[in-house]
Amino acid sequence: MTDTDLLGNQMTAAERDTLASYEALKALAARDDLPPCAARNVRKALAAMWQVTNDLDLQFEQLYDLGV
Repeated sequence: MTDTDLLGNQMTAAERDTLASYEALKALAARDDLPPCAARNVRKALAAMWQVTNDLDLQFEQLYDLGV
């Protein structure tokens, strides 16, 4: 993980924590051993965090392969 956003600006502590939460949700969404209700809700939370991190220019990616 870098200390700058996609525009080269220094990330704040809140932005780093937000990106870490997003990455943790991505890791959970990639698992195949979650109960169905957990898998669906993790993907829902990941979709919301994707929007946050995308708007803050912290990442630029699509999550289709994770079912989001």
